[in-house]
Amino acid sequence: MGLVSFKDKDGNFGSAADVWNSERLEQLFNELNPNRKLRLEREKLAKEEVQEETQNEE
Repeated sequence: MGLVSFKDKDGNFGSAADVWNSERLEQLFNELNPNRKLRLEREKLAKEEVQEETQNEE
């Protein structure tokens, strides 16, 4: 499997890694799968609750 690349308007080669940074990928994933953002928020809240319970037990 090769690297994904493209030519810009000036004919220079660029890498998809230069364009698809983590922020743009996050936007793309959330756009393609709207439920993903909701799931990630639920998982984050559940993790925080577990941490709070663990701290309260100590």
